[in-house]
Amino acid sequence: MRTYQLVARYGYGHDGDLASWIIKDVVVDKHLRLVGQLTSSPGIYIGPLFYYSLIPFYFVTNMDPVGGLGLSVVIGAASLFSLYYVITKLHGQKMAVITTLFYAGSYMLASTDRGVVPTTPVMLWSIWFYYAIMTGRLYLSAFLFGLVWHIHLALGLLAPLVFFRKHALKTWIVAGLIFIVTTSPLILFETKHDFIQSRSLISSFTSSSIRPDYLDKLHKVIHYTSKNINNIVGFDTHEPYIYFLPILLLITLLTHQRRLIFAGWILLYIFFFTLHPILLSEYYLNGLNIIWLVAMALIVTRLSRLRTTTLLIAFLGLNLFLFLSSKGDGNGYVERKNVVAYIVADAKRQDFPCIAISYMTSPGRELGYRYFFWLKNLHVNNPDSGSPVYTIVFPHTRAGRLDATFGGLGVVLPDQNRYFPDQVKQSCSGANSNLTDPMFGFTK
Repeated sequence: MRTYQLVARYGYGHDGDLASWIIKDVVVDKHLRLVGQLTSSPGIYIGPLFYYSLIPFYFVTNMDPVGGLGLSVVIGAASLFSLYYVITKLHGQKMAVITTLFYAGSYMLASTDRGVVPTTPVMLWSIWFYYAIMTGRLYLSAFLFGLVWHIHLALGLLAPLVFFRKHALKTWIVAGLIFIVTTSPLILFETKHDFIQSRSLISSFTSSSIRPDYLDKLHKVIHYTSKNINNIVGFDTHEPYIYFLPILLLITLLTHQRRLIFAGWILLYIFFFTLHPILLSEYYLNGLNIIWLVAMALIVTRLSRLRTTTLLIAFLGLNLFLFLSSKGDGNGYVERKNVVAYIVADAKRQDFPCIAISYMTSPGRELGYRYFFWLKNLHVNNPDSGSPVYTIVFPHTRAGRLDATFGGLGVVLPDQNRYFPDQVKQSCSGANSNLTDPMFGFTK
């Protein structure tokens, strides 16, 4: 489920384009970066580790972004083996088999692992933090928290859990040094740039002029959390049924001997996102997924062998059906790459020294093409430049005429009668807008 039709199902879009642009910035422009892309919180960036990790895979594919899928496969495989190892050590082999089957067979979790985004390692991080917090390994926790900035800042919410165990002063000092070393890129960046991210994080709590409705926000957090739990299993339920499974899992966790750790893990997420004015998304809560998997496995291990086997077969059958029957929107890596290749070939055939690109689609859907044009070394201007305009259409129904189609994408060729060689040559004499225009989320 993590490698089937890996390229054909690659939903390449703005995030992929942005990651590729950052790698180009490092490899081609020789800019050693201390930050990755700008996050959804103004003034806060993700760390650069994920992007540096992508570089060897891009080299293998000659800088084609399809190489990024290799890193996702490695992370997914590492997560599967790590989960089996950790749960075996903590709860025994039977529970490890069940927990790993839930993780491996979940359509939602497999789809998350297939992503080529900095948050892809969230599950791998969570597995090893679960091991560290359950066994009291403070050094491992310190190392993991040093990586939080590179993966997802929401994982930092779990820091108070390390205080659930007592440690000697010497242990705390060594752990502090490990954390400082691991997080040194962030410290260096903040020192160099007047602590812009620290100030932005603090101001994010007070920047909203409207006092949030905390009860409404709490309901949204609980709803999204419940939605994630049901999606792990493969259920598509609505209120009030969406809360049945979460309640069952909570009862299971709160009757476990490690109930304080489980309760703290969950409440830290709920309290923070209830109080913070940020617009919530489901993936912000992915750091809780390891807890739900453990809870599911705890329930199943108490059943008879027949009921356990029946339940697991039903779970795997449902999720395999969801996976195999899922269809993309025809707007991914393969289609976008083919659209750009078609435009480049036509521009060469028409002997256009440069072109312009317009988009007939919804806002945001026009993002995710610039790196492909850079790979083809094509000079691309804005539509008002006077250069021959190629129009990319999504979906097909937005245009009255299409000259070529690639999946859900369509292309409208420029009207050759409108362009004259001298006019086109003049429009191409300026800067390449594909290289000079700002890119959303990208900064030097």
